[in-house]
Amino acid sequence: MIQNKTILVVEDNAINREMLTDILSSQYTVLEAENGQEALEILEQSGEEIAIILLDVIMPVMDGYTFLDRIKQDAEWSLIPVIVMTQGSSENDEVTALAHGATDFVPKPYRPQVILHRIASIISLRETAAMANQFMFDRLTGLYSKEYFLRKARELLRENPDTEYTIVCSNVENFKLYNDTFGVQAGDLLLQDIAASLRKRVGKHGIYGRFNADRFVSLQERGWELVDRAVLMEEERQRSQSKSRNASLKWGIYEIQDRSIPVEQMCDRAMLAADSIKGFYNRRFAVYDDKLRSKLLREQAITDAMEDALEQGQFVVYLQPKYCLDDGSLAGAEALVRWIHPQWGLMPPGEFIPLFENNGFITRLDRYVWEQACKLLRRWKTMGYPLFEVSVNVSRADIYQADLVDVLQEIVQKYGVDPALLHLEITESAYTENPSQIISTVDQLRSLGFIVEMDDFGSGYSSLNMLSQLKLDVLKLDMKFIQSEMSKPPERGILRFIVELARPMDLAVVAEGVETWEQMDRLRKIGCDYGQGYYFAKPMPSSDFENLLKEQAEKAAQTPVQAPAEEDTALGVLLVVDENARSRKLIRQAYSEQYTILEEESAEGALARIASWGGKLSAVVLSATLPEGGAAAVIRRVREDPSLADTPILAMAPSGTDLGQLSQTLDVDDFAFKPWDQLCNQCLQGRIAWLKQQPDAGSGVTR
Repeated sequence: MIQNKTILVVEDNAINREMLTDILSSQYTVLEAENGQEALEILEQSGEEIAIILLDVIMPVMDGYTFLDRIKQDAEWSLIPVIVMTQGSSENDEVTALAHGATDFVPKPYRPQVILHRIASIISLRETAAMANQFMFDRLTGLYSKEYFLRKARELLRENPDTEYTIVCSNVENFKLYNDTFGVQAGDLLLQDIAASLRKRVGKHGIYGRFNADRFVSLQERGWELVDRAVLMEEERQRSQSKSRNASLKWGIYEIQDRSIPVEQMCDRAMLAADSIKGFYNRRFAVYDDKLRSKLLREQAITDAMEDALEQGQFVVYLQPKYCLDDGSLAGAEALVRWIHPQWGLMPPGEFIPLFENNGFITRLDRYVWEQACKLLRRWKTMGYPLFEVSVNVSRADIYQADLVDVLQEIVQKYGVDPALLHLEITESAYTENPSQIISTVDQLRSLGFIVEMDDFGSGYSSLNMLSQLKLDVLKLDMKFIQSEMSKPPERGILRFIVELARPMDLAVVAEGVETWEQMDRLRKIGCDYGQGYYFAKPMPSSDFENLLKEQAEKAAQTPVQAPAEEDTALGVLLVVDENARSRKLIRQAYSEQYTILEEESAEGALARIASWGGKLSAVVLSATLPEGGAAAVIRRVREDPSLADTPILAMAPSGTDLGQLSQTLDVDDFAFKPWDQLCNQCLQGRIAWLKQQPDAGSGVTR
């Protein structure tokens, strides 16, 4: 017995409605309407639930025939069966009802068993037909469904053993982006257009279907797909001139040789061929062959080995040093993962990283690298080495992890690492895929003290738009972009423009892929802050990088702090203590004519300078965000030294900092916001002069 179906009774006579409800309510849910207009309103609310409509013809407001005409105009409502009920029993009445779209006809007075049987039969027939249609055809395009295509393909191959066939698969590259840009309706129209083209091309030479989303497949007679290529290229040309120009189709071809292979696997091979050329702008077709098969087998072997490799420590973190272009000093490093396999040896990252990005394993690998980087930072601190920032990659897949911020915060807390030392590299392409998600995530990470770098800047098409919306700390210029710019005359390139654009935004600029002295020199001259690449050093094991740190520490220990000469203090001496080399550089460039500039990046270095220069200091400009309470240590040292009683301290805090709260913890004379250009606009020299004129300058009274 059919249960839980809903029937709509449209009858103006209350007694008749009650009678029909009594007949039907034991097996169905019954909705009632007094006329056609009221029935339309019920369809608006509950149309999807209604299995059948019992309709009177003679009614006020809107009669039954008008109601039938109205529902025929709606694609969904027109599928609901309608049984017309009338007092008349003539053939004309029945023909008229059927002509208006009725499914069946029953006369009054009602005969309960007849009505119940007819309703059950119609509902069963409708459901059977709907299921068959749904199984056979894709609802949106009208092409064969995946299951029915596979069934028909097997039949065709079996019935035509002497005919050679080819499987051709297509998919729309970046279809999700197309949907997001133009809307789902536009996406549906595009799919329908592709389906219409497929019908026209293949015709009687094969069969075709829609597998899922934007994937289409056809089984065609051998040789006909060659004709298709010319037709397809013409379609691509026409599409490039329409709204669909943003949708690029990729085609994969599998020529059937061994019919013992399941049809599903044949289709998979064609689809793999199509997927193999994703991202290649000028390639539209790919054929599945032995080379592609070998590549896929290699990828499968890598996938099978990745879990064990992570557990066994086969993934090793290498560090590529980063240098300050202004003075050639070491400024930090980027953590890069290497896979040292016991049989395959050192594997190129380009072989396994893209694969891990596709299968999702990259999120686990990234977290492993983050933890290894923090272990190294803690080790360097324990060994007494200078602390430099380490940049780690945050993949696009990581951005979509709801616990990303919590995981990063937990790792730095676990190893006692200042978040500012763990720089997070996010690729520009991640922003283009989901700008709102990136913006929200970056804001959270920066609020916790992490430094965010935009990696591969200049590789996409949304760079400038991204800078206007996303708060960043560092731009890393794409290696290919750097190489491209170096081939142009300096006055014709945009490299200088990008560097100058970064300055008022307080963005440090790092150039990747620096390979020659000429590249380094040009970058230095236009004001780029840091360089990274083979010109300076290749990626190296952490032990080799620690040797660099050790040399740096020994050099610093062997270099005594020089006592100030009289000529050094003629203009006054400004001690700038900031962990950000770019901030120090901007202050030095702006005020080197007014002051002798002393620079330190840590509290330890600042304390040594203070001990040496003493009362010679005109002022101290101090970053409030020095790691591990360094700012408070410097302030305490200045306040305790009688010779520095008149030396004002100016603290710099990131834009948006609550200065009221900060003033309760830092005993300074004044505050200013970063970026540095905002402080420059207020004239550092005038501000220090004003502070020194105050009777309580140097006493820690915040103004």
